[in-house]
Amino acid sequence: MKVRFLQFGDLHMDAPFRSLSGMEGRPSQRRLDLKKALARLIDLAISEKADLVLVCGDLYEHGYTGKSSIHYICSQFARLGDTPVLIVPGNHDPKLPGSYYEEHQWPSNVHILGNGDVFEHAGTGTLVHGGPDGGPVDSSRINILMHHGTLDMPFDPDAFQPISGADTAEKGFDYCALGHFHSRITAGGARGIFYNAGSPEPLGFDEPGDHGAFITEIVKGPGGKGSVRAEFVSVCARRYIELSVDVSGCLSSEQAADIVAAEIGRAGGTSDLYRVTLTGRMPPGVRTDTDEIYERLKNAAFYLKITDRTRPDHDLEAISRERGLRGLFTRKMLERASAAGDEETEALVMKALYYGLDAIDEGKVCI
Repeated sequence: MKVRFLQFGDLHMDAPFRSLSGMEGRPSQRRLDLKKALARLIDLAISEKADLVLVCGDLYEHGYTGKSSIHYICSQFARLGDTPVLIVPGNHDPKLPGSYYEEHQWPSNVHILGNGDVFEHAGTGTLVHGGPDGGPVDSSRINILMHHGTLDMPFDPDAFQPISGADTAEKGFDYCALGHFHSRITAGGARGIFYNAGSPEPLGFDEPGDHGAFITEIVKGPGGKGSVRAEFVSVCARRYIELSVDVSGCLSSEQAADIVAAEIGRAGGTSDLYRVTLTGRMPPGVRTDTDEIYERLKNAAFYLKITDRTRPDHDLEAISRERGLRGLFTRKMLERASAAGDEETEALVMKALYYGLDAIDEGKVCI
């Protein structure tokens, strides 16, 4: 017996994308990216001749998705013809009275699996079980468990539908297709049967790197154990990238922008989203202008945010030991920075310290 399938989850169609400041006009583009990601996933299933498509929850956003998006999703699934699409609802797309899973007319090849439901794919000798419990396992078949929830986190109060890896493996499943977490799990658990493809298109800076789906093939002999070969395929249009860029010694914002541009070029492309933190020590009196750097580089990225964490090249410890106003001011400000309750407040205090030293040393402040 052999089955080949596409596994993905956590697309979050129509996610609002409100968490990024300075994204005016871009949330709509990111929502379009999610639609295009689904089209690429269906293209992949077709080109790979998948026997099944497994969707492991959070396909869409229950609170935001309208009928037009559901029609779009259905039109994509209908492109697969008779190839079954199996969906387990998640916490963002629950199967509730009045929900699209309950009320909408899905294509005939789409099947919504609840806990304990079993779909039989006779052509490949495969049983696909809805989680977390699944139905009875038939060892003469290939048995796949689909579940949207957490793995081996029963004591976490925020755990959603937690399952035990050991208990699931003992039931005899050959493969467990997981959703819920947006990071990838490959061959997880003691038996290596747990797979989570993560989100096909990343949704924030806490989801770095490539994102996509698994193309998985399971081969099983009569009475034997399934042999799993899963290939991760990236389908994302954009990546979220955080960079820390040392601009020490730069005498102008133009020089700093050139260094940042080079780092962006090495890390990704113009379609990606970047959060750049400037670090290093600057000559006294020299300030980087993040607005100018942004204007110079805004066309090098889909989204760009620049934060200045540079420091003037002062020996603060030596200054703090000086007698007089300069030393006293530095000591007091360092004490305030040390007592700050968070990094943002500390950074603000340190910035005030450097401006104060400029005022003392130069008689003016360059902002």
